[in-house]
Amino acid sequence: MSVATENHFANLIMDNYALAYIASRMKQMGYENYSFEPYVVVLDNDKLVFDIQGQNEYYYLISKELTYGMEILADNNFLPVWDYHSYMELLGVHEFTGQIHITIPMNSGQQVFEFIRVIPKY
Repeated sequence: MSVATENHFANLIMDNYALAYIASRMKQMGYENYSFEPYVVVLDNDKLVFDIQGQNEYYYLISKELTYGMEILADNNFLPVWDYHSYMELLGVHEFTGQIHITIPMNSGQQVFEFIRVIPKY
């Protein structure tokens, strides 16, 4: 299996895992109907901070590569990225809701945060 094929296969597994995890979480929280869409945040040296008003919405971080020192702080979760994250192949899926504050350190270059935004239907 080539490296490109292995990476594609790993991405498919992660994408399927994320969708299954989201479906499970929505069911646990009592939401039978919901919609979801990709949500991308791009930060760089000119924009080190981004805030999301995510009340009544859920954001699932699916990015696999995160900058050392970046942080995501939300009403329900705190994710600081330290050195050990660079050694993990699959970071997993992290859930954020409410006020979400994303920061990256100065001089870290461009960082792309990939989320799946889930909106429950009441």
